[in-house]
Amino acid sequence: MIRSPLFWRLFLGGIALLVSGFLLGGAVASGRVGSVLVWTVALLAGVGVGLAAGSLAKRARRLLTRASTLGSPAPPGEAGSGDELARLEACLEENEARFGEQVEQLKAERNRLTAVLGGMVEGVVAIDRDRRVLHLNAVAANWFGRPEPELAVGRPIYELSRQPEISGALIEAMEKRTQVSRTFALVRLAGEERNRFELNASPLLSSRRDGEPVEGAVAVIHDITELERLESVRRDFVSNVSHELKTPLTAIRGYVETLLDGDPIDGPTRGRFLRKIRRQSNRLGALVSDLLTLSRIESSIEPPEKVLDLRSAAGEVLNLLGPASEERGLELVAEFPDEAVEVLGEEEAIRQALSNLVDNAVKYSSAGGRVVVRLQARNGRAVLEVEDRGPGIASEHLDRIFERFYRVDRARSRELGGTGLGLAIVKNVARRHGGGVEVESERGRGSTFRLWLPAAE
Repeated sequence: MIRSPLFWRLFLGGIALLVSGFLLGGAVASGRVGSVLVWTVALLAGVGVGLAAGSLAKRARRLLTRASTLGSPAPPGEAGSGDELARLEACLEENEARFGEQVEQLKAERNRLTAVLGGMVEGVVAIDRDRRVLHLNAVAANWFGRPEPELAVGRPIYELSRQPEISGALIEAMEKRTQVSRTFALVRLAGEERNRFELNASPLLSSRRDGEPVEGAVAVIHDITELERLESVRRDFVSNVSHELKTPLTAIRGYVETLLDGDPIDGPTRGRFLRKIRRQSNRLGALVSDLLTLSRIESSIEPPEKVLDLRSAAGEVLNLLGPASEERGLELVAEFPDEAVEVLGEEEAIRQALSNLVDNAVKYSSAGGRVVVRLQARNGRAVLEVEDRGPGIASEHLDRIFERFYRVDRARSRELGGTGLGLAIVKNVARRHGGGVEVESERGRGSTFRLWLPAAE
C-alpha cells in the first residue's frame, strides 16, 4: 500500500481526468467498437498515470531526504503534515536561510583574515597547485615592487619575483609536504642596499579526501636586515670592548711583572713604571665608567620630567674644564642668553653629554686656539653648540663618529685618554630625551657639534 500523499493526489487527479475524458469520449463515440476503444485507452492511461505518479513521488522523497541531510528538517508541525512537495519546500526554505547565514559568516571570516594578513609586518605569499599566486599581502607586494597586490593574484609565481629561493621554497614545500626555510638577499629599489630576508614555507593541506591533499603552499617572509645589522653591531661591540679592556690590562700586567720578577730597579725607573700603571689604570677606570654610563642610559625607559636650565648645567661643565683648557693655552668662551633655556630631563645624563662635547673640543684643539660654547632657544628647541678650531674631521668619518669605539685617529685618541664612547653617550642621551645631535666639520678648519633637546613648555 503506497502511503505517499503526493502519489494519491496525482493518481486520483489523473483518474478524474481520465473519467472525464471517458465520459466525453463515450458520448461522442458511436457503436460498440468505439466504446471498447475508449475503455481500453482509459485503462492504459490510468496505469500510465499511476506509474508516473509513483515515479514522481519517489523522486520527491529522494529530494526531500537530500534536502534534510544538507540542513535541518522541516519543523515538526510541517514535517508530519502535507505531501512531499510541501515538506520539500519547507526544507529548502530552511536550507536557504542557513546557506545565507553561512555565506555571511564566510565573508566575515574572510574579512578578518584579510585584515590580519594586511596588518602583518611580515610578507605573505600563497600559491595553488598550478604554482599561481593565491594571495599576496601589502608588505610582500611592496618588497616585490607590486603596488597593487590583487593584480598579482592568478599569475605564475615566477612573474612575482625572479628570486629562485622564493619559488623554489614554495614548490618544495608543496611537493614534499614539509616546511622549508630559506634566506636570500633582495634589492627592493634601484640604488638601495641589498636587504636580507628569511622565508618559511609550509604546504596548504586540503580538507577533501579525494587523493589531492595538498592545495598549494604559503610562505611567510621576514626582513632580517635590521636584525643582522644589530647582530653585527653587537659582535663589533663585544670585540671592541674586549680589545679596549685587554690593552690597558696587558700594559699593567707587563709593568707589574717587570717590577716583581726582574732585577732590582732603580728609583726613577720604578717611578716611571708606576706612573704608567696609574695611567693605564685611570684609562681602564674611565672605560668601565663610560660603559656603565652608556648601559644605564640605554636601559632607562623614560627620563624623569625635571625642569633644568641648561645655562646652569653648561656653566658647571665650563667651570670644571676651565683648568684643563688653561693648561693647553685655550680660550674657553661661553655665549649664553640672559633668559633661561629650560628642558625636561635627567640632570646627570645631560651634564654628561655636555661635558663630553666640551671635553672633546678642548682635547683636540691646538694650543692658543679658541673653544666657543653657544646656547640658545629657537623653534621650540634648546640648542647647544660647541665650536672649536681644531684639525677638523674628514667627510668620510662624519657618518660614523657617533658609533661606539669609532675613532678618527686611534693613536691620538688613546694618547689623549679617550675611550671611544663619549660621542656615543651624547647620541644616546639626545635620543632618550627626544632630541638629536649633529656635526659640521671640514678637514683643517675645525668642527661644530650641535646638540638639541625639546624645550620645556
